[in-house]
Amino acid sequence: MKRYLIGLIVTCFCFSTIQAQLLWEISGNHLKQKSYLFATHHLVPISILDSIPGVYKAFNRTQCVVGEIVANDPTMINKMTEAAQIPSYTSISNLLSPEEYHKVDSALQAVAKLNLSALERLKPAMISNIYVMSLYNTVYPKENQDWQLDSFFQQIAEKKQIPIVGLESVDKQIDLLFNSQSLERQSFLLVGAIESANDIETEIKTVNNLYKKGDLNELLSLYQNDTTKYAPTQQEQFELLDNRNQEWVKTIPQLIHQKSCFIAVGALHLPGENGLIALLRKAGYKVKPVKK
Repeated sequence: MKRYLIGLIVTCFCFSTIQAQLLWEISGNHLKQKSYLFATHHLVPISILDSIPGVYKAFNRTQCVVGEIVANDPTMINKMTEAAQIPSYTSISNLLSPEEYHKVDSALQAVAKLNLSALERLKPAMISNIYVMSLYNTVYPKENQDWQLDSFFQQIAEKKQIPIVGLESVDKQIDLLFNSQSLERQSFLLVGAIESANDIETEIKTVNNLYKKGDLNELLSLYQNDTTKYAPTQQEQFELLDNRNQEWVKTIPQLIHQKSCFIAVGALHLPGENGLIALLRKAGYKVKPVKK
């Protein structure tokens, strides 16, 4: 279950000043100007930015906004819709046992007010996301009013006509979300999301507190040390984090030597020996937390 909570639901319940290391300054290695690395997550509300020291100042100093992808790619919705469709040769009812189908159907009706039959043509990974997002709404029903942090900086950049760059293509990210696992594995994890529902509220609060503290290392540890039977495999962890970090760190130097960049990517990509902070330091850059 932590696979979904860490990947999708890292939000903040209270907005006192964050003693966080969410914002990092990149300098050195013959850079002419500083750039910044910011840890974000898909469902963190914009209002949390008011509690992060230096974030607006850093953003306003930069000349380019960098994200995992270009969020306003006009092709993204159509591509995601197509990728989320299950192949014509099967369906969710073929992938689940009658008992599992009933379990998933009942959970969807209770939380999302949807029948599984209405989602019959979607891949299990998409159904899992719908379920977990709906479950999150029941825990924090007021938080859904400003879930835009991932794209916020890009939206402002677009208004200011500041260049926006994606570290990977929309196609690559969509492929990772919907095609990197077999349909059988996706079905297994879908059932896992349903069976783990009773623990979600506690786990959400744990993740929230860690993000609020800016404890990126503990967030990564929580993800990597999941011992449940639904935990991500070593290969899945590699594909989601390490492999992408290695690719991104090839692109980031090219960008930051051209102009000052504000790089906003998922929080799990920053910490650890294979995280962006360590990889940039290994490449000769100084990466230090931005203090108040």
